[in-house]
Amino acid sequence: MMPPVTAVLVRASLVYLVAGAAVGTLLMGVKAGYQLPALVARAWPIHAEMLLFGWMVQLALGVAYWILPKHAAAPVRGPVWPVVLAALFLNLGVAGAALGSVVGHAGLAAGGRLAELAAVVLFAVNAVPRVKRFGRD
Repeated sequence: MMPPVTAVLVRASLVYLVAGAAVGTLLMGVKAGYQLPALVARAWPIHAEMLLFGWMVQLALGVAYWILPKHAAAPVRGPVWPVVLAALFLNLGVAGAALGSVVGHAGLAAGGRLAELAAVVLFAVNAVPRVKRFGRD
Protein backbone atom coordinates (compact mmCIF):
# COMPACT_ATOMS: atom_id res chain seq x y z
CA MET A 1 0.00 0.00 0.00
CA MET A 2 1.25 3.46 -0.88
CA PRO A 3 2.28 5.52 2.17
CA PRO A 4 0.18 8.67 2.72
CA VAL A 5 3.25 10.92 2.34
CA THR A 6 3.93 9.40 -1.07
CA ALA A 7 0.33 9.95 -2.12
CA VAL A 8 0.54 13.62 -1.13
CA LEU A 9 3.86 14.10 -2.95
CA VAL A 10 2.62 12.40 -6.12
CA ARG A 11 -0.66 14.35 -6.13
CA ALA A 12 1.14 17.64 -5.55
CA SER A 13 3.55 16.82 -8.36
CA LEU A 14 0.63 16.22 -10.72
CA VAL A 15 -0.84 19.60 -9.76
CA TYR A 16 2.52 21.18 -10.64
CA LEU A 17 2.54 19.30 -13.95
CA VAL A 18 -0.85 20.70 -14.95
CA ALA A 19 -0.03 24.21 -13.71
CA GLY A 20 3.40 24.19 -15.37
CA ALA A 21 1.89 23.02 -18.64
CA ALA A 22 -0.71 25.80 -18.42
CA VAL A 23 2.00 28.41 -17.91
CA GLY A 24 3.93 26.88 -20.81
CA THR A 25 0.84 27.17 -22.99
CA LEU A 26 0.59 30.87 -22.14
CA LEU A 27 4.28 31.32 -22.94
CA MET A 28 3.73 29.71 -26.34
CA GLY A 29 0.82 32.11 -26.88
CA VAL A 30 3.16 35.05 -26.30
CA LYS A 31 5.68 33.54 -28.70
CA ALA A 32 2.95 33.09 -31.32
CA GLY A 33 2.11 36.79 -31.11
CA TYR A 34 -1.06 36.79 -29.02
CA GLN A 35 -1.64 39.95 -26.99
CA LEU A 36 -1.26 38.73 -23.41
CA PRO A 37 -0.34 40.70 -20.28
CA ALA A 38 3.35 41.58 -19.94
CA LEU A 39 3.61 39.43 -16.82
CA VAL A 40 2.96 36.32 -18.93
CA ALA A 41 6.05 37.01 -21.02
CA ARG A 42 8.15 36.99 -17.82
CA ALA A 43 6.65 33.71 -16.55
CA TRP A 44 9.47 31.48 -17.83
CA PRO A 45 10.98 31.03 -14.31
CA ILE A 46 7.59 30.00 -12.94
CA HIS A 47 7.21 27.48 -15.76
CA ALA A 48 10.69 26.06 -15.16
CA GLU A 49 10.31 25.87 -11.36
CA MET A 50 6.94 24.18 -11.57
CA LEU A 51 8.08 21.53 -14.01
CA LEU A 52 11.65 20.88 -12.84
CA PHE A 53 11.24 21.04 -9.08
CA GLY A 54 7.50 21.00 -8.49
CA TRP A 55 6.75 18.11 -10.81
CA MET A 56 9.92 16.10 -11.48
CA VAL A 57 11.77 16.36 -8.17
CA GLN A 58 8.63 16.03 -6.07
CA LEU A 59 7.48 12.98 -8.03
CA ALA A 60 10.95 11.42 -7.68
CA LEU A 61 11.00 12.02 -3.92
CA GLY A 62 7.53 10.57 -3.46
CA VAL A 63 8.26 7.44 -5.46
CA ALA A 64 11.70 7.01 -3.86
CA TYR A 65 10.17 7.13 -0.38
CA TRP A 66 7.78 4.39 -1.44
CA ILE A 67 10.17 2.02 -3.25
CA LEU A 68 13.43 2.24 -1.31
CA PRO A 69 14.14 -0.89 0.77
CA LYS A 70 12.33 -1.10 4.08
CA HIS A 71 13.89 -1.60 7.50
CA ALA A 72 13.27 -4.92 9.21
CA ALA A 73 11.85 -3.23 12.33
CA ALA A 74 9.22 -0.52 12.69
CA PRO A 75 9.04 2.12 11.42
CA VAL A 76 9.81 0.23 8.22
CA ARG A 77 10.42 3.36 6.14
CA GLY A 78 12.23 5.21 8.89
CA PRO A 79 11.00 8.38 10.55
CA VAL A 80 8.39 10.19 8.47
CA TRP A 81 9.09 13.70 9.78
CA PRO A 82 12.09 14.39 7.49
CA VAL A 83 10.00 13.53 4.43
CA VAL A 84 7.08 15.68 5.55
CA LEU A 85 9.44 18.60 6.18
CA ALA A 86 11.14 17.95 2.84
CA ALA A 87 7.78 18.21 1.07
CA LEU A 88 7.00 21.44 2.90
CA PHE A 89 10.40 22.99 2.16
CA LEU A 90 10.31 21.87 -1.47
CA ASN A 91 6.93 23.50 -2.09
CA LEU A 92 7.92 26.69 -0.27
CA GLY A 93 11.15 26.70 -2.25
CA VAL A 94 9.39 26.33 -5.59
CA ALA A 95 7.09 29.24 -4.75
CA GLY A 96 9.91 31.43 -3.44
CA ALA A 97 12.34 30.78 -6.27
CA ALA A 98 9.69 31.25 -8.96
CA LEU A 99 8.22 34.43 -7.52
CA GLY A 100 11.61 35.87 -6.66
CA SER A 101 12.80 35.34 -10.22
CA VAL A 102 9.69 36.90 -11.77
CA VAL A 103 9.57 40.01 -9.57
CA GLY A 104 13.35 40.42 -9.60
CA HIS A 105 13.86 39.93 -5.86
CA ALA A 106 17.18 38.08 -5.58
CA GLY A 107 16.76 37.43 -1.85
CA LEU A 108 13.44 35.68 -2.33
CA ALA A 109 14.82 33.59 -5.19
CA ALA A 110 17.89 32.64 -3.13
CA GLY A 111 15.68 31.78 -0.16
CA GLY A 112 13.62 29.54 -2.41
CA ARG A 113 16.73 27.76 -3.64
CA LEU A 114 17.94 27.28 -0.06
CA ALA A 115 14.55 25.81 0.87
CA GLU A 116 14.84 23.40 -2.07
CA LEU A 117 18.32 22.41 -0.92
CA ALA A 118 17.01 21.89 2.62
CA ALA A 119 14.30 19.64 1.19
CA VAL A 120 16.88 17.44 -0.49
CA VAL A 121 18.98 17.23 2.68
CA LEU A 122 15.93 16.38 4.79
CA PHE A 123 14.88 13.68 2.36
CA ALA A 124 18.41 12.25 2.42
CA VAL A 125 18.17 11.97 6.23
CA ASN A 126 15.41 9.43 5.66
CA ALA A 127 16.62 7.80 2.44
CA VAL A 128 20.36 7.24 2.92
CA PRO A 129 20.02 4.75 5.82
CA ARG A 130 17.65 2.70 3.65
CA VAL A 131 20.03 2.36 0.70
CA LYS A 132 21.78 -1.01 0.75
CA ARG A 133 24.69 -2.44 -1.18
CA PHE A 134 23.76 -4.91 -3.86
CA GLY A 135 23.61 -8.46 -2.50
CA ARG A 136 23.49 -7.37 1.16
CA ASP A 137 20.55 -7.62 3.57
